Amino acid sequence: MRLRILAATAGGAALFLAALDFSINVSLPVFRDSLNETLVTVQWIIIVYHAARSGTGFIAGHLADTIGLKRVLLAGIILYTVSVAIISLQGSLAPIVGMRVPQGIGVAILFTVGPAIVAKAFGPERRGTALGVTLAAMGAGQMAGTLGGGWLSLNIGWEAIFWARVPIGIATFALVAFGVRESKGARIGFDLTAAAAIFLFLFMLVLAFSFARIDGWLALRPLALYAVTIVIGVVMAWRQRVSLHPVFPISLLHIPQFRAGVASNLVVTIGTFVMWFLFPFFVTDVLGRSTLALGALLATMASATLLGSSTGGWFADRTGDSKTTVLGAAVAAGGLWFAGSMTGATQLLVVFAAVGLLGFGFGVHQAAVYALTLRRTETRYAGSASAALAVAQTVGTVLSISIMTSVLALRERQFAAGDGSLASPFLSAYGDVLLIAAVVTLVGGMIALASRQRPEQDR
Repeated sequence: MRLRILAATAGGAALFLAALDFSINVSLPVFRDSLNETLVTVQWIIIVYHAARSGTGFIAGHLADTIGLKRVLLAGIILYTVSVAIISLQGSLAPIVGMRVPQGIGVAILFTVGPAIVAKAFGPERRGTALGVTLAAMGAGQMAGTLGGGWLSLNIGWEAIFWARVPIGIATFALVAFGVRESKGARIGFDLTAAAAIFLFLFMLVLAFSFARIDGWLALRPLALYAVTIVIGVVMAWRQRVSLHPVFPISLLHIPQFRAGVASNLVVTIGTFVMWFLFPFFVTDVLGRSTLALGALLATMASATLLGSSTGGWFADRTGDSKTTVLGAAVAAGGLWFAGSMTGATQLLVVFAAVGLLGFGFGVHQAAVYALTLRRTETRYAGSASAALAVAQTVGTVLSISIMTSVLALRERQFAAGDGSLASPFLSAYGDVLLIAAVVTLVGGMIALASRQRPEQDR
């Protein structure tokens, strides 16, 4: 039992460390002003990070299953910690963007291997509770990142949100190094060509979606990236089919729970992540509240996610993974609908209730969807299965930003071109976007029901 507790603690510490990067979201204005950049150029800090993170997930999972979870997780912690230390010493945008690539790779390893270590340490009957508690650490990291990161960047400087993570990284490394027993990998070999193809495919795909948001979905730059992505995708599929050591085990696709869980995680992320990049504008521009109030609201959402994850895993173990997944998504959709129905006269206490509802539902969904995906996965494939969930969430994040901002801009133009009676085209468009996000989130939850082929299959 002691080893299981240490595994859950180590997995949670890895997710906490990775989630601290949410401090970037609330610190972009500080980056822009301190580095004398524009809002467009400073977004490279986010774009490159997500591209590297998405491209690494499957490779990290395959390596973890091949050479051992502990070794790969330690490598990820080192890469992450060294990267943030170097970034904190920079004074211009280009080297910061360059170092965000290895940091994104490190984060992908943390998000992939952390849950895999827990899934491997606990049996199927208790896996949901263990994963829920572990994923709660991600909510704690989001809360610390939004509150602590915002305070550090405003009062000390943007460099502080990076160097402050160095001691946390060192402590996490020590915990994993001395507290986790190494799991034996399959040692089946590694196909470098297949790994490079899958990394480039996901990297270019995320770049294409990111530039579609900036330039337009049919602009020249995203169209060129779509074409390159398709070519690389063909090479990736061919190499995956002929390789003696494929990066992703195709046998996982034969598990209904795995397919449903990954798809649900992707779609729910597309729906819910809208609150992290549009909601701040509602709080500051419509409600007229300060950045302190915004930080408190985002921290409330993160803390509610923590609570939802803790209870969602426990609930999934007792009532069923797919049912709990649907329930969590439905609650999150209710929070989105609630938030989208607000006006500039809405009381702040009501706004806190809406973000709390959303955060709690998302936490329940996360714990349940991880349990749904990993409960019946063979432990020798725990890394690859966890990687699929991590990649789905990363791609879902980028798609959420790209799609929802495009819809927002379209609706704003439509409202502005109307009869002029609307005081705030943004507020009207914002309400429509959150309603769409609520529907998407609910649909994402319902996808989990596809795993229930037989009653006994739904744990």
